This record gives sequence, structure tokens and C-alpha cells, in this order.
Amino acid sequence: MTPLRAVRTASFAATLFLTGVASLLGQQGQEIDRFSVRIDSVQVLGNVRHSDTEIIDRSGLRTGTIVQFPQIQRAIRRLFATGDYDDVRIDVTARPPNIFYIVVTERPYISRYAFEGLENVSAGMIRDTIGLARNAPLDPDRISRAQTLILQVLSNEGFPTAEVDTAITPDPERPPDYLVTFRVDEGPRLGITEIAFEGNEAFTDTELRGAMKIDQEGFLWFHSGELKKDEYRADLADRLPEFYASHGYLDFQVLGDTVISDRTTGKGRVVIRLYEGPQYLLEDIQITGSRRFPISLLSEMARDGQGERREEEEELLPPYNRTAFLESTGDVGDLYRDAGYLAARVIPDERRLPPAEEGGNPRIVARWNIVEGNPSYVREVRIVGNTYTHDRIIRDRIRIFPGDVYSQQRLIQSIQAIQGLGFFDPLPPQEAIEFRQRPDGDIDLTLRVKEKNTGALNFDVTASAGTGFAGFIGYEQPNLFGQAKLGSFRVVFGGRQQDIELRYSDPEIMNSRTSGTIVARSARDRFTGFSLGDRRQTGGFLELGRPVFGLRSTRFFVGYSLFDDRVSDLDTASIVSSDFPETVFQGTRSTVSFRVVQDGRNSPLFPTSGSRNTANVRFTGGILGGDGNYQKIDLLSEWFVPVAAIGGGLKSNPIEFMLGLNFGVGVILGSNPFFTERFFMGGVQAGLQVRGYEEATITPNGHIPRNAPISDLNRVGEAYFRTSAVFGMKLTNSIFMSAFMDAGNNFARAKELNPTDLLVGAGLGVSLVTPFGPIGLDYAYGFDRRDVLGRPDPGWQLHFKFGRIF
Repeated sequence: MTPLRAVRTASFAATLFLTGVASLLGQQGQEIDRFSVRIDSVQVLGNVRHSDTEIIDRSGLRTGTIVQFPQIQRAIRRLFATGDYDDVRIDVTARPPNIFYIVVTERPYISRYAFEGLENVSAGMIRDTIGLARNAPLDPDRISRAQTLILQVLSNEGFPTAEVDTAITPDPERPPDYLVTFRVDEGPRLGITEIAFEGNEAFTDTELRGAMKIDQEGFLWFHSGELKKDEYRADLADRLPEFYASHGYLDFQVLGDTVISDRTTGKGRVVIRLYEGPQYLLEDIQITGSRRFPISLLSEMARDGQGERREEEEELLPPYNRTAFLESTGDVGDLYRDAGYLAARVIPDERRLPPAEEGGNPRIVARWNIVEGNPSYVREVRIVGNTYTHDRIIRDRIRIFPGDVYSQQRLIQSIQAIQGLGFFDPLPPQEAIEFRQRPDGDIDLTLRVKEKNTGALNFDVTASAGTGFAGFIGYEQPNLFGQAKLGSFRVVFGGRQQDIELRYSDPEIMNSRTSGTIVARSARDRFTGFSLGDRRQTGGFLELGRPVFGLRSTRFFVGYSLFDDRVSDLDTASIVSSDFPETVFQGTRSTVSFRVVQDGRNSPLFPTSGSRNTANVRFTGGILGGDGNYQKIDLLSEWFVPVAAIGGGLKSNPIEFMLGLNFGVGVILGSNPFFTERFFMGGVQAGLQVRGYEEATITPNGHIPRNAPISDLNRVGEAYFRTSAVFGMKLTNSIFMSAFMDAGNNFARAKELNPTDLLVGAGLGVSLVTPFGPIGLDYAYGFDRRDVLGRPDPGWQLHFKFGRIF
């Protein structure tokens, strides 16, 4: 008799022995798990890959201990839980010494997983989702789930006839391990040539197909006819029922569907069987329980999307739109929450009435039962997570305060304003805001922020048509000392420009409401892309600001600047032939400035709502001394409106769509001898932005290319008007895409300003936030471009921009 067979014989005898003892104990009314056995020795049989010590340790059986049935069962479960074994038994000899034999059947190991024929689904995604790890024991369940996932994903990608076969073969490179190969036959991508309906009388097949996400094959590329499984299920379970419910068919059902496909041709036909039921008409809308808002307002919201009664030969009721009514229910709930009624409930109800006459339509009385409760007051607003930034900097941006009635809208504005500081990483809403309900119904708010590194040493090399190649190195800390003070230095170097600038800004001088900025600059440049000589400029700027009438979003600024310019290598011939022969290129500019800024944008970089309006007036020379005697006036208005949002929720921010519109106008009045104080337009980097044109090519005489033989003095003007419209998509807090249209023109004198005479450009753009600041690429078409001979020459222009978004 072999040792293993002897052990099994002894095991069988032990089993009979233990069963008899257990039966005897049971007859005596005792618990079976009171029977115990002392472990005198533990041995392992059947193992090849795993050592005896490893198996015994994992089982938890220890020599010298006394075990009962539950301990032995747990030992077996522990070993099975490792996934290394197909079978595990624990046998024990019939008589002392009590030797426990752990008999295992090891699973083969899989050295790697391979995929053949898988082209339209990522093999890495399958591995990561299922957890197909190399050098792991064979898990049949895991392999089965991988097959199912491959078929599901391929079906959702339009390959519903795909097939998967799995082969487990010895790995010739690593015996005795095995190789698992998923052999995938994706089959043809199924193209739906027809979607037909049975049982529909109220709507045509075309109307019903328009309510679905999947569609028949068509001539255009966006009618691919792909049958994506998830979208198709959503069509049957959600979109078609919602479509019918929005027209009063509340009893609508999808009775079944059939997909007829030909694997050879990859073509298919879908037949969907429907039960429409009767159409319900809206008899009345009733609202009860409202005290906070007038019934007239709520009735207007409830009837949004509902038809109106029509007066013809007799009174006709409109179809009941359940979809619109339920959406209005959510809107009213938001209305109450924004007014502080957090406990308010808007309970929708539908009362069905029989037809008013035989053969007529059944009717619906839609009702809102509103349980308002009491308004919730904000008792405490806590800020957590700010390890560097002072509390008062954050609190200055908060729009909701202790003692206020809770407002959802003001809370959202507070979060947006805090993020607008640029000092914190964005957090999902459920992490950024925490509510704690008090027993009396009031709430405590906790606003959580996550500090990010705001100080950065920046360097880069840039190129543009206006400035050529240039490099810069600088350091900027917008949150100096954690108090939102800005300190920076910047050195620009290149063939055309050398610039050293020091800047310090304090939003709250000595913790007051007064802000201040001071700038010192020493620069050398070639007039920012113009061939009019070499300018060296030295000077500085000081500005103070205060809120207007205590408004948070509106400030008034007064400033003074003093700059001295020295110019060499002038082209005197071009000066004489220009429209501004009185221009001087050196002198002293002594300027007092006044400006008012209203900024209600929800983000300084990628705003999706709000506005920014600026009025700036500067007085130079005259009684202030220096050269010149003129006034420079700039007005700018920017408006942003949210259009839609996709996705988002508690764990992520949505993709947001917006419309933006801005206007800018400027004039110079008086005697201005300084070339650089005039306006130049075109491009994105140096002057007034109009995309689709090169830098400074929009002149008082229309578009003139850079290679045209004219004086650069004739490219500037003393008045301008520009406007821009943008449709933007904010993918993340760091990525923004847009379609835009710019229009603008430059005028030689203020009296020539004409907002109807504009040059137009349009195109697409993308902007990114990088460690070096915002950068972007625009590709725009200039409709009013001309060649050097003045002939129409419209065309495309690629723009690179740094530090400007719109």
C-alpha cells in the first residue's frame, strides 16, 4: 500500500470515527464543535511550487494546539482564499499520535496573457479591469470574466457578433507555466441599414429615430449606423419612454426588439415593437403648501414646457408633458434651496381622470404638494486645509456669512471666487463643501481647500512674428507670506529685447481695504517688433486701489508713472514720410491714471459666467511735467454666459460650455509725441488682439502685410475699436477650447473712429495652463487680408500666445 493511499485509508477511518463521536455527542444533547483533537504533527502532500512551511503557515494549524471542526474548516478556507489551489483537504490519522495531512492540488501558473485579433479594444484595458496579472495562478473565473468583458466592450463599439475562444497551452519559454491566449474574432462592424417600428401610430419612424441615440447608416460620416449596445439599451429603456412621456403617452411600453444581422456583410436591421397607449391631456396644474413664493411664479414654472389651451370651436386641452413637469419639479427644489429652505420637499403627483366624453382622451391633473419647513440659517463657516494661506484671504472671497439665510447660489459663487485666487487645487464638490445639520435645522458649513505650490521659477524661449526669438527667466509668488501679496522679478533677453522688471502688489495694505502695486523697470527693445530704432527705458509705476461703495467686485484705482526713454539708430526718412511727423522717440513721460474695474467673473483664466468692465483714463504731460500733453482713454467690457454642462457630480467637475462677448474702444486726445503710446492692432501677442492677421498689420489704411514698403509709424493709430465673440468649452480647470470671431480696426485720429468699419477674423483655439503660465494656439482665417499690392488675399494664420486666453 502506498503512503498516500494509506493516508487516505486512515483519513476515511478517522472520518467514520469523528462522525460516530459527533453522533453520540448529539444524542447526549451536546454541541458538535465541543469535540477537539490535539495536533501532534502537520505534514503537506501534493505541493510542488509552494513549500511545506508556507502552506502550514497560511493554514494557521500549529503543532501542540487543540482544534475543533470550525478551526479545521477555517484552515481550508484560508488556503483556498490564496487562489493557489484547485483542491484542499485536511486528513487526520485515526489514533494518536494525531498527524494532520494537508493535501493540496496546486493550480498551474500563468506566465502571461496574450490577445490575438483584438484591434478595436485596448488589451491593456482588459488586463487592468479584470486583473490579469503575470506569474499568477490560473483562475478560471477571472478568464471567464475577461471573455465576457471583451464581448461586452466590442458589442458597445459596434461589433455584436464578435466571438472569443480561449487557449491554455504550456509556455515553451517557462515550463511548467502556461500561456493563456484570447483568440478574438471581432467580425464586421455592424451597420444598421434600417430601424423599423411596429405598433406606432402617433409618430412616424423618422420621428422616433430622431429620439434615439443610434441611427441608420447615412451618406454623411456622422450617420455611421453603428449599433452600440449601451446606447441602444438606453434608447429602449430611457429615451423612447421619455419622448413619449413628453407628449402625454404615459402608458407607453417597449414590448420587445429584434436585431437581424448578417455576419458576412456586417449589415443589420432593427425592429422595435411598441405599445403607445392613450394620450393624456393636461386638465390642470395645482400647487399646495407654498408660502415662501407666490403661486403665480410657481405656476409659471410648472407650465414651462406645457402647451396652452387652444380656443377653436371648443376648448382643447394640450398634451401632458411629464418630462417637462418633472424637470420643473427639480427647478423648484433648487429655488427653495437657494432661498435657504434646505428641508423643503416638492412632491409631484398625477391624478388621472377618465375622458370627458366617450371616445375622448384621458386627462391628468398634475400637482405639487410643497412641504416648505423653515429656512436654514448659516451658523458657522469653517475653512480647513489652508496650511499656508491666511484665513482672512479666503474669507474675503466668501459670499455667504454666519447669520445669513443659506443660499446655494452664493455658496457656489464663494467656491468659484476661492478657486479664482489660483492658490488651491480644485476639489470635487463633495470634498470642497461639507454640511452639518444642527438639531434646530440650521447648518454649519465647512469649506475645504487644498494648497498648491504657487511660487515658481519660470524660464522659457518663445517666438512670434512681432518679437522674434526671445527668452525669459523669472520668479513669481502670487501668494507671498500666505497673504495674497504678489512679488515677482522677470528678466527678458533676446536680439530685440532686454527687460528687467521688479513688481510687488499688496491687496490689503496693513490689513486695510486699500490695495497697492509698485513696479520698477529697466528695458531695452526694438519697439516691440518695429524697425524704428533702439529704445532704452527706465522708470516705475505706483498705483493704489479702493473698493467702490464697499462693493467687493468693483474697485477704483489711482496711479502715477514716470518713465524716461532714450532712442538711438533712428530711421529719420521714415519719420518724415509718416502720418505723425511730430513724433519724438525720447523724452520723459509723467502720467497720472484713474481707472475703475468691475470684475464678477467666476474665474480669472477660463471664465464661464460673469462680467468684467474697465474704464481707464490717463493724463500725460501738461502740468505734470515731462513731454507731451495728452489724454488716453480705454474702455473694455467682457461678458460670459454659461450655455450647458456635461457630466460632473460629486466626484468630478463637468465639461462646461459658454458664450463670451467683449468690446473695447480707445482714443487719444491732445498732443501725443510718443510712438509707443499709440495703438497697434493684429495678432495676439504685442498689440490689440485680432486673430487671423500678423502682428501690427491692421493699420489706419487697412490691412498691410509686414513685408510692405511703408513706414512702421503708419501702422499705429490714435483710436481703435475691437470686438470678439467666442463659444468656449472648458474641459478642465487647465484646458480650454474655443471657436471665435474677432473684428477690429485702427484709426489715425480720434475723430475718424468708426465702429462699423472693421476687419474680421475667425477660427479655433486651445489654451492650457502650464507651470510657465497660460499658453495657447489659435488658427484663424483673416477675411480682409491684402497682399503688398493691396489686392484681396484672405488666408489662415497660426498664432502662439503666452499669458493671454481670450
